[in-house]
Order: sequence, then structure tokens, then C-alpha cells
Amino acid sequence: MVAQLKNRFFNQPPSNKIRRIDGFTIIEVLIAATIMIILCVGVLSVFSYVTKINRGENLRAQALSVLQQEVERYRSLKFVPIGSSSELNGGDYPNIRTRPSADGRVFNISVTIDNAPYTAGIQTSSNVPEATCKFKEITITAVPQVAETGWLANLRTNVTIQRVRSN
Repeated sequence: MVAQLKNRFFNQPPSNKIRRIDGFTIIEVLIAATIMIILCVGVLSVFSYVTKINRGENLRAQALSVLQQEVERYRSLKFVPIGSSSELNGGDYPNIRTRPSADGRVFNISVTIDNAPYTAGIQTSSNVPEATCKFKEITITAVPQVAETGWLANLRTNVTIQRVRSN
């Protein structure tokens, strides 16, 4: 019986029709390759964008870590009617100090202390004497000491706290 099946399929007379052989044609392979290349380029461009955004978020997280340390420092300063810390005097103090983040990136710290935050402009000790000041708004800014390139070049991270004088 196997011999009869073999003879039936392999010993057929040649026909005029070209028989299709199973497999892919060159056109199908080229179309599939083109589609795969388009998908890969799309995925790689998204990957590049996400990597860039991730770098910026990492830099912001480091700046916020440094700012948290600065906030704790300003919260620990004495703000009382007599004998307040001179570091809480109203004014604008650009690049007052540098502070490194946990991974070693150094940030320049700038501080603005406003003795009357509800009045326009920055009110310093000459406008509102320290003895009568009961409320301060402190804005702390961290800027990377080594500037980045591209959209991260002007990254400035701010935090604002308010202090009320203890009696």
C-alpha cells in the first residue's frame, strides 16, 4: 500500500503548470523586513526619549534631596523676638554655598528671605526690621554646579518654606 502511494505522488507525469513550493517569496520577506525595521526605529526613538526624560528626573530628585537638607537647616535656625539667627535676616543671597548630593553632584544653593511675603518685592531688614518681623518666606534654589546640555541646561529646582516667629 505504501508503494502504491509513493508511485501515485512521485511518478506523476510532468504538467504544464508550475507547482507552488511551500515557503516565502522574496516580496513577502522584503515587506516583513520593512515592517520590522519601521517598528524597531519607532521603539528606539521612544527609548531615546524616555532615557533623556529619566536623566532629567534623576537630576531633579538629586536637587530635591539637597533642598530637603537645606530646608531642615533653615527650620533648625532660631527665630525668636530677641536673639534670632542672623542667617534668617531678610534679603537675597545668591550662591550662598555649595552642597553635594548623595551621588557626588554638586549644587549651588541660593536663598531669598522675605520679611513680608504679602508685600510686593523682597522685604529686607531695612524695610521690615527683624525685631518686628513675625513671618518669613524662605525660597531656596538649587542649581547644578556643572551645567548640563540641552533642555537640562537651565534646570533650577526651588522650594519655598514659611517660618512663623515663636514667642
